Amino acid sequence: MNQMYTPNCTVALMDSHPLTLFGLSALITSINPSYEICIQEMSLGKVLDALMYQSVDVLVTDLLSGEENLQDGLTTLLNINARFPDMNIVVYTSCHDSSGLRSLLSHYNISIIARTESLDDTQSFLRQALEKKRVLSPKICSDLARINGIHTKGTPRLTRSEIDVLKHLFNGMDLQQIACMKQLSIKTISAHKCNAMRKLDVRTDSELFLQFNNMFSQGGDLS
Repeated sequence: MNQMYTPNCTVALMDSHPLTLFGLSALITSINPSYEICIQEMSLGKVLDALMYQSVDVLVTDLLSGEENLQDGLTTLLNINARFPDMNIVVYTSCHDSSGLRSLLSHYNISIIARTESLDDTQSFLRQALEKKRVLSPKICSDLARINGIHTKGTPRLTRSEIDVLKHLFNGMDLQQIACMKQLSIKTISAHKCNAMRKLDVRTDSELFLQFNNMFSQGGDLS
């Protein structure tokens, strides 16, 4: 008896550039050949229309298109998220607008990956996101955490050294660069980061960023 083929995962893609759509399609099917690209559109408005007739598991999308500015894109994306709350959404974008990106942080089914990450990193982040793991890529974290003006009076949970490492980390520096700047060993810098993660009860960089970002956004006294 013939059995109907059921794809492992159905995917919708949105990008205003046909070559990027082609590249994303190839990248996704290289991650898992059973993923089926069901929708490819050049604006989020058209994706929303298509979703009325074709259900998908994952949407991989930019925030901008030839027909939508950033605010329009964000509004439509959040509309899609509200209508299809079980959909896994991956924002793959070159947007550096921290206020726009921050509006997505409270939606835990939305991952954000910067287009400027390396191809290998993009593939790794995309694989994690397709597996429903929340991803905020390092360059997105850097955009979101431009907090040079943060007030620092100390928190009962994190030491000043731990906070300082997190500030530099989320402003785009890596552990080696922080160690060189502070003239400390990378082992010491790594220990500060690990201690902060332990105190905040987080296991991943994305969770660490969200916790630290929330403390800052709520006016926490962090220095």
